[in-house]
Amino acid sequence: MTVRLFSPVSRGTTSLGTPTSETGLAAVAAVLVAAGTIALLIPAGPIRLVLLLAFFTAAPGAAIVSHLRIADRVVAAALSITFSLAVTGLGAASMVWVKSWHPNAATVVALVFTAALALARFRHPDVERADAYQRGPLPAGAHPALSPTLFVVAIGLWLVTVLRADPERITLYGLTWGLGVPFVAAIVMVGVGFGVELFGRGRTPVLLAGVGAMGLLVWATAPLLVPVPEYPWVYKHIGVVELIQRYGRVVDPDDIYQRWPVLFAAAAQLSDVAGVPSIRFAGWSTPYFGLIDALMIAAIVRGFTRDVRTVFLAVFLFVCCLWVDQNYFSPQAYAYALSLGFFALLMHGCRGLPGAGTAWRLDRLRRWLVRDAPDVADRPRWPLLVAVAVVFAAVTAAHQLTPYLLLFGVGVLTVLGLIRPYWLVLVLAVVAGGYFVPRMGGVSSQYNLFDGFDLFHNAAGTSSGWGTRAQEFSAIVARGLSVVVWLAALVVGWRHRRGLGRIVVPLVLGFTPFLLLLLQSYGGEAIYRVYLFSVPWCAMLAASWWAGLRRGGLGSGVVLAVLAIAALQGLQGQFALHVVPPADLRAARYLEAQAPAGSTMTMLAPAFPARLTADYGNLNPGHSVDPSITDQPSFKHVMLDADQLPAIESWAASYGGTETFLVITPLMQTTAEYFGNLPTGSVDALRRALDESDRWSTYYRSGAITIYRLEPT
Repeated sequence: MTVRLFSPVSRGTTSLGTPTSETGLAAVAAVLVAAGTIALLIPAGPIRLVLLLAFFTAAPGAAIVSHLRIADRVVAAALSITFSLAVTGLGAASMVWVKSWHPNAATVVALVFTAALALARFRHPDVERADAYQRGPLPAGAHPALSPTLFVVAIGLWLVTVLRADPERITLYGLTWGLGVPFVAAIVMVGVGFGVELFGRGRTPVLLAGVGAMGLLVWATAPLLVPVPEYPWVYKHIGVVELIQRYGRVVDPDDIYQRWPVLFAAAAQLSDVAGVPSIRFAGWSTPYFGLIDALMIAAIVRGFTRDVRTVFLAVFLFVCCLWVDQNYFSPQAYAYALSLGFFALLMHGCRGLPGAGTAWRLDRLRRWLVRDAPDVADRPRWPLLVAVAVVFAAVTAAHQLTPYLLLFGVGVLTVLGLIRPYWLVLVLAVVAGGYFVPRMGGVSSQYNLFDGFDLFHNAAGTSSGWGTRAQEFSAIVARGLSVVVWLAALVVGWRHRRGLGRIVVPLVLGFTPFLLLLLQSYGGEAIYRVYLFSVPWCAMLAASWWAGLRRGGLGSGVVLAVLAIAALQGLQGQFALHVVPPADLRAARYLEAQAPAGSTMTMLAPAFPARLTADYGNLNPGHSVDPSITDQPSFKHVMLDADQLPAIESWAASYGGTETFLVITPLMQTTAEYFGNLPTGSVDALRRALDESDRWSTYYRSGAITIYRLEPT
């Protein structure tokens, strides 16, 4: 069921593909089952990892979707991945919940289950259906080889630049500035090539290549540059994976990550069966989830228009404008991909229009908002409703915040009568509340999400000010890009003010995430979540107008390239702070292995790969956030010399650990100076005071990395 909400584009359209063949999907599932079976028969290593990842990513879902008779090929592909991720994650988490960890046996069961579903599909013929896609004449454009040539040259230039680059020479102004003109030229070539093709011949394979090329430049540059996962905070997720691999169950019921274990359990199963430590593949999470997100958005847009240019432009805009990196190895990345698949499923099978209604003012307002919306005649089928609930359950058990952002949008659309049946949102609310309420105490005590709402704090970002010009530059670029994206969506809404029904769904879903600023005390990161969940819908709205232009390929390509460069500044403007030196990993492993259980680990700044092993529970028990000096208001902008040492000792000892440690690394010092949290020379003064103090001893030292131990009184 595909409904056109946008105004039709006034020229010939091409197709993203023929309608889905049920046996074709079953064949894909069968091939992936064969790949997974081969993986179990070959030695452990990267090849086994890739084969198993391909199976878990798409095979179970493809077998399921082959029985649902999804007409659209793009939607079918997206839902295949959605169901695979959901089923795999819930299956792995179930082993943790029942305290029976058998990843190899579970993998064999998944292979048998998928093979049985695929074979059952082969026993029944495909349903005959007419090809509903219009194939109009392709307009003439630039030379047919221009765009493909630009893409090939750009990828070659990008690879040469990245493979020859030295990550340690990247300045505080970020990755784009560090890689220089060749990298920028590659981005411009991809943007121009895509724009020329979009407003020229519009060939599906070429447009697909353009999206893939830009995705690689934006999401795969960092994994190619650094040998270990980016971001110090990603390692606490690796520690949970290793803990599940060792114990196969929840060890600490107060640990918020163990209470929402879906991603960690799925990664632990993959790591165990493939024989590859999760730290070796976690760094590629960003391009993996980013490309999945792009497919999900294409499936969503297919529910609103049949114009291939609108679909590809919406996806390309998403890639170019997503400066918030939430696709690193984390529950948020998994839940975000599933949330997009969730909406693709809703747009496919749960859309509707309000009935005749009453004369109440609210009803009149509702009908005014949805006027001119196309009629949707099909009733939602029970299998689709069950699938919606299962996907939402996987999101709920994976991440604490995402299900409620989904409920905001679904709730408003249900009130407007655009989602049916109306009781579906009640079912979803029961699922989310039923999982959260038993865990609410631990979340509230550690994160204070409900201790008073502060709209301005939630919308301010994570930094109270700009410590350096480099930080100021990246922040201004990212904020400017966000404002442009939101304004573009509002302008499109204004242009459709006399017929809002054609765009009301993306308009609602693009701006209901702002409710997050009002309904909790999440802190400065809240505005990043708002942008993350609104950008797909804003990109869709902008593409609905932009793709309708009759010309402007070169200019559009340049604008897209500028947007991508701006997004990269927000995404990788702090690259120098994101790269974790291998020496820091060795220090973190040493401390977690050698420190007595129940010890307190404090840090100069939150830039240390803590909690990266299964022994992470030995340090800071009962605290999901490791204490750091720069997070304490009383120490910010203070010279940390010998006069401040008694206050630091009192603060560190207040956590009551069996032993108390303080970690100082060059990366922490760079982080503190970048954000302006400490005056120049403060860290050096603190080191001298600690070295000269009788209360502190050196517990570990490697180069400029020092772990100090507080001697007991």
